[in-house]
Amino acid sequence: MSWQEAIAVVVILVGLGGGAFLVAQRPTVWIEFGARLFKAVLPRIVGYVTKRMDPKTEAEWRKCMLRGGKWDHRKKRCDR
Repeated sequence: MSWQEAIAVVVILVGLGGGAFLVAQRPTVWIEFGARLFKAVLPRIVGYVTKRMDPKTEAEWRKCMLRGGKWDHRKKRCDR
């Protein structure tokens, strides 16, 4: 790499860094970024939260609730 190429690369990197710095200072950029990120991730969150249990686990859960027990969602079993 010649010295002209090295200077060109440094100038380009300084320009990109300066542009990123000026853009990152504006809060509207971050608000828009957060809104788009939330909109992109929302279907996955909804799918995870509304996912049904398999029939066997759901039957155990219903029996636990009818007995007055408390269901442990992590261990997939009745605590009482």
